[in-house]
Amino acid sequence: MDIIVNNYSMYGLNRNRSFMKAPTCECGCGQPAMTVLTTDDDVGDFCATMLCEYECPESAIFAVFYDGRLRAYIKTWDEESGEYVAICIESIDKDIHMFSKLDGEYRFCCYNLIIEQEPGLWMIQS
Repeated sequence: MDIIVNNYSMYGLNRNRSFMKAPTCECGCGQPAMTVLTTDDDVGDFCATMLCEYECPESAIFAVFYDGRLRAYIKTWDEESGEYVAICIESIDKDIHMFSKLDGEYRFCCYNLIIEQEPGLWMIQS
């Protein structure tokens, strides 16, 4: 019997609304591969790229850092540039309910949760 750990529910999110899937490890073990993002800028760039490449205009990526910081990257239309961009909102007090509050406020169509498993090593949750 396989046990599925659902990190989405811990943050008040619905895993069925995810739009990214973790790549499979290249070693052949069948486990999801980690994504290497070593700096905050790497995380922001990764999230902005994924959001802007994805067709849904009402999407977000929620990031849980190894040190407990929480950030939401939200896709939004930039009137000045005439294109979609990602804005970042960070929880000041590491409130685990931040993601569900933002989901209620923005009413996202879809989102993903990424968690830093070890410093610099991120897992796309599914």
